[in-house]
Amino acid sequence: MTVKIILKETRQKKEISREQLAVKSGISISYIQKLEQNVAQRVSLDIYDKLCKALNCDISDILVYTEDDDNAA
Repeated sequence: MTVKIILKETRQKKEISREQLAVKSGISISYIQKLEQNVAQRVSLDIYDKLCKALNCDISDILVYTEDDDNAA
C-alpha cells in the first residue's frame, strides 16, 4: 500500500485555486504543485495541518491509501 496525496481533487472540489490555497496556507505555489503531482517527499505533518486548515477539511480528505502498481495483480 502507498499513501497518495489527493490534494488537487480536494482543492478543486472546494473551488479554491492554487494561488488562493497558497495565500490561505502560507505554502508556496510551487510546493503545492509538487504535492498535487505526488513528487514531494517526506511531507511534514505541519504542512498537512496548514493545508487542512486552509481547505477546512480532515487529513483523510487529502490522503488515501492505494495499491502499489508493482504489487497489483
